[in-house]
Formats: sequence, structure tokens, C-alpha cells
Amino acid sequence: MKQLIQILPLFPVLLVVACSGSGPNQAAEPGDLNSVFTYAQGPEPRTLDPAQITDTHSAFVASNLFEGLLVWNASGDRLQPGAASSYEVSPDGRQYTFTLREDAIWSNGDPVAAADFVVAWRRLLNPALGSPYAALLYPIRGARTLHQGQVRDPSVFRVEARDRRTLIVELENPTPWFPAIVAHTIAAPINPRAVKRHGFAWTRPENIVVNGPFTLSSWTRGHELVLERNRYYHSADQVALDRVIARVDLGPERVVDLYEGGQLLWTGRATGALPLDQLDRLAARPDAHVQAQLGTSWYYFNTELPQFADVRVRKALDLSLDRQALAELLGPNGLATTGYVPQGIADYRYPAKRSYDPHGARALLAAAGYPAGAGLPAIELAVDARSLQERVANWVAESWRRELGVEVNVFARRWGAHWEALEQGSFQVGRGGWLGDYPDPSSFLELFVSDNELNRSNWGSSGYDDLIREAARTRDAASRNRLLSSAERQLVQQLPALPLFHFSTVSLVNPRVRGYIDNPLDMHLLRYISLEPATAQGG
Repeated sequence: MKQLIQILPLFPVLLVVACSGSGPNQAAEPGDLNSVFTYAQGPEPRTLDPAQITDTHSAFVASNLFEGLLVWNASGDRLQPGAASSYEVSPDGRQYTFTLREDAIWSNGDPVAAADFVVAWRRLLNPALGSPYAALLYPIRGARTLHQGQVRDPSVFRVEARDRRTLIVELENPTPWFPAIVAHTIAAPINPRAVKRHGFAWTRPENIVVNGPFTLSSWTRGHELVLERNRYYHSADQVALDRVIARVDLGPERVVDLYEGGQLLWTGRATGALPLDQLDRLAARPDAHVQAQLGTSWYYFNTELPQFADVRVRKALDLSLDRQALAELLGPNGLATTGYVPQGIADYRYPAKRSYDPHGARALLAAAGYPAGAGLPAIELAVDARSLQERVANWVAESWRRELGVEVNVFARRWGAHWEALEQGSFQVGRGGWLGDYPDPSSFLELFVSDNELNRSNWGSSGYDDLIREAARTRDAASRNRLLSSAERQLVQQLPALPLFHFSTVSLVNPRVRGYIDNPLDMHLLRYISLEPATAQGG
């Protein structure tokens, strides 16, 4: 069954809430503002190695440097050719045959080969690399056993480069969202020669070799990254921007000042990038974009600690939060929730919402042996030091103190340090969350499977794992959704993490910018962005 990926609609319903041949790289002169796009990146990328990325901030930069087999279109609702020009799917849905485009070239002039994907994916699954995101490839036959070290023979991983342009992938079970996986940054190819020559330093500007629309020209830590149009990119003449400047770690007030002064054309995709005390006013501007995202913010409980191993404690902390008050606190920044999977996914039955019940919360805490909070160790609530996250954390801490009588200390640290602490398990209650890789409940629910390295709560349930794996083997969509819904109900009952709100972003986009389209996957690939001449806006 041949599928023309140019016209492939991956998923039928997405929730939206809103207020091309190669050419030479003509780098923009510093004064040529018509081809230079400057934006607020938010937190600095932790890494640009596709195999090591787990956060959206790093992934955004990398998605403009590396190109997978498929890519999302400008509106984030359809997949289209990337490094592959087409693909075929076997009648049983278990085998994909990708044909790479003839003009796919690395930025050093090497041709992009099917073997480059094999090397990249095997590297990702190598236990020695320690990639925390490798589970995204588990639908591929042999991926789980290879990554978990159950076998060492890489041939069990059923991905084959038949020739330079033909890649054959065999799946464990039919996986309707597999095309979205190969469009993900984690599934990008690598240039084997660059990685072998430079080791862990291969992503430095002077060493990096990419196959996407932009190259990394420079990276000044704590200040900015500069991308330039990749002259070897197969569609370089369709990329309008010659240079992109990503300013990092700007404070919210500074972001607004630079935007108002014309030094930023986009305030960026980071939640909380704008001043909270100005958010309502800024969201009402004609150049504002208010977009619900397919994502959820939650607090992980470290269930290896005795007090959080008791589900009664976790439930008490949950029931003591008034989500209506949280909604008022969030304003345009998000939608308060008691669930894990964001709203808007077609034909999915969401668990019933829980009510604010401080009396029930106190009873549960007392039943767990901590009446009025007595005897419960002080709770350290760790968050990344951004204004929205600190404001929410302080509200949660005050709610717990007032309703339960517990002692809570909010601990805020830089974004990168906070996520490292979560990865190492050095936290009690820690701010986390997820932006969906594809619009399907499994993108969120698989995070809590026992052997998923992104399961920061250290919680596990064989019954839950069985539901997720049975859903992966189920071809009937309605039956699969029932299984996933049952799994989420288990999460809601066990609360390894405390859901707080579904993401929404507020950003400002200069009227000169073209090709920026709001979408819940928050896809804003720079290859689609162009700028009207400054003179057209009176500049």
C-alpha cells in the first residue's frame, strides 16, 4: 500500500484555541534585517545531540538543524517529505519502506544515506549512551531488548539499509503514529564520520554536521545561538531566512523591551516568557498569539521516599488544591486540570474530574499517620526558576500549609539544574510535565511505564504496564482507546505525579513575520518563516 506522504493527514482532530531545489547560502549582512530572524529562545539548550535531547527548548533548535525522514508542515497538522521522498507500508501495518530523496546532502557535502539512520538509531539504543528518550523507538522490533541490554547483537533491531536510498523498518505491532515518531528530533540521522571524529564534541559549531535547513554558526553560552541557512539543504532556495539569532535566558521584562525595540521579532515559545503582571494586557494585543498546547504540567512525587510511597499522602496533597483558584492564577497561561492527557484528542474518554475536597484530604492524611500534618517531614517543592513556575509553586505550597498543616519549602533553581536533579532522582516533589510528541494519549501515558527512563516518579504497576502494552498491540482504534483510558484512570487513582494544568502559550509575533501558524503541537519550524521588508511596515 503506497502512501503519498505529501497528502498524509496523520490525525483527524486537533484542539486549537487561538485569539523549494538547492541554492547557495547567501549569508545576511548585519544590517540586512529582511533575512535575519531574531527571537527569544527561553532556556539555553542543554544539548543539541538528538539522541540526548529530552526537553522542548533543545529540541526546537535541533529540529531546525536536523531533518528526519518526515517533517511536519507549517500548521503542524500534516506530515510531508523530509529526508525521505516517499514510503510504503505493508498490508499488515508492520513494515515501512522509506525511499530517501536523491538530493539529501549533509552540510559537509556527504550524501545522506539510509545507513546514517541505522547508525543513529542503534547509537540511540546503545545502553552505554544512556539516552533517556530511547523508548520512543520501542515500536520497532528489537528496540526494547537492545536498549535494555537483554541482548547485545544489534541485528535483533529490525532496521535495514537495503541500499543508499532504501530504509526498511519492521515494527513489533502496527503503530499508526509511527510516521510522527520518524519526524521527531530523536529519530534524526547523524553523520557517522563527524561523530567518530569528534566524539562528545561533535555538536560544537566548529564540528557539527547537519542535514536540515540551517547550520549552527556560533553558540555563545548564556547569550545567543546563531543559525545560518544550510547551502547544502535540498530545498535551500525555499528557505527565506539567511540567519537566525536565538537569544537565551532573557528575563520576561527584557524580552518585552527587546521586542518593542524591534530587536526581537518573536518572543518565543517558552511558557512564562512574558511578564505575568502584564500578561492579560499583552494577550489582548493584535500581535499576540494565544495557543493551547498539547501538553500538561505536573509535579512528580518521588515515590522512593517513604512519605510519598503512600498513595494516601499523594491523594491528600491533590485534593487540597482548588483547581478553580489555580485557573484564575494561570490566566492565559493554561487550563487547570486533574488529568494527564490534554483535552481535544478524538474519541478518547477522559477520566472524571476530581473535586476540591480539603476535608477528605485531611482525613486521608490522618489515615496515613500524619494528622494535621504532624510527623510529616517538611516537603521540598522543587521548580525551575521561571516566574510562572515559581508563582504556581508558591500557591501550591500555601494551599498545602493552609489546608493540611504541612511544612513546605519552595526551592527554585536554574532550568537546566532543575532537570538534572529530576533525572538523578534528587528531589522530593519536582515540577515536570510533557508536550506531546504526537496527538495521541500514549505520548503521555507511556511516560509512567515502569521501565521508561523518563518515569521520574519511580512509580510502577504491572497492571498499568500491561494495559499500555496491550494497547500497543491493539489495532482496533476504539478498543485501543478504551485500554488507554483505563490506564489513565489508574494514574488518576495512584497519582505518581500531580497534574496541575494543560499548557498554553502567549507570545508576540512581529507583523512582518509570515509563515507563523498557531498549532497545538507548537510546531514553528523556521524553514517556513519569512519576513516582509522592513520598509513595508514603515521601518
